[in-house]
Amino acid sequence: MKINRENLIVYVSSRNNYDMLKGEVLKNIDLENFELINVDDCSIESEVLKGKKICKENNIQFIKNKGRGVQLATQTLIDFINKNRPECKWIICFQHDNYPISKYFFESISKYISSKSLEEFGIIGFNNLDFGSYTLLSYYKYLLGLKPLGMIGILHFSKYYGKGGMWLCPRKQRKILKNKLWRKPFIVEFPMWASVGININKWNSCITPTENHHFHLWLPDIAMQFNSSGFPCLILPDLYCFNNQYLKKKYGIAVNSAVSSKEGNDHHFGEYSNFTYWQEKWGWDYNNPRKTIDLKKYKGTIFEKFYYHDINLGPLKNVKL
Repeated sequence: MKINRENLIVYVSSRNNYDMLKGEVLKNIDLENFELINVDDCSIESEVLKGKKICKENNIQFIKNKGRGVQLATQTLIDFINKNRPECKWIICFQHDNYPISKYFFESISKYISSKSLEEFGIIGFNNLDFGSYTLLSYYKYLLGLKPLGMIGILHFSKYYGKGGMWLCPRKQRKILKNKLWRKPFIVEFPMWASVGININKWNSCITPTENHHFHLWLPDIAMQFNSSGFPCLILPDLYCFNNQYLKKKYGIAVNSAVSSKEGNDHHFGEYSNFTYWQEKWGWDYNNPRKTIDLKKYKGTIFEKFYYHDINLGPLKNVKL
């Protein structure tokens, strides 16, 4: 398969972690066939100089965030693309500790974009395997040639199998995984944020970015905006990424991004919040959605459908690409 490098751009948002950009991103992502753009999120001066040097040496476009946080970094990138690369249809966003492991990852996405199969989706997510306690076993299964299901997203409103928890992770998936419908592309509320694709045209028409969300809320808020406009999110379970937060230890960065944000250290992407802003904006508690959402506000929307859907029956909807 070939990559149409004009229809997608890969990007990372960096903040005082350019050693990790050089040591992990450039090592684990093959940049030969497409363009990588780095958006600097208000790094200190010495890190900016280091970042510019690394980017120049590796033919990476370096631009500065016009605001603060990942949402504004994404907007800064899309503004740049609208002006300089108008032919680009999608951006693929990776965190520094996350990278694709599927052999034909970019080729597959490029094929879908070229065939216009993804045009009606705001975000595409992938099958994320994790080096932590949740999905380490799944990663080993992948290495053995099997096709495990890792972290695929958040199903806030869906009826869960078992009790408690909003993560759809393997400890709550043992019976769900037997349903083959989860192996096909399917609609989800919020994809796993470590690696996502974003539809630039839909972003231009639907998204108003903010600086009021810390790292872990940046993508769910974008997904809510897309979904509220009638553009759902899609998971491509055959495309795998590996999320290894423990890589951060080598570079003196807090493994947990929420902890980093709470501590206010030099690496945090956005201020940490207590979810009050989320509740004011969307009308429900992010940590207790089913008991706090006002369904009247979302009548006839995808959120109402998720609320009444039982995930034991399979995804809300499978999509044929």
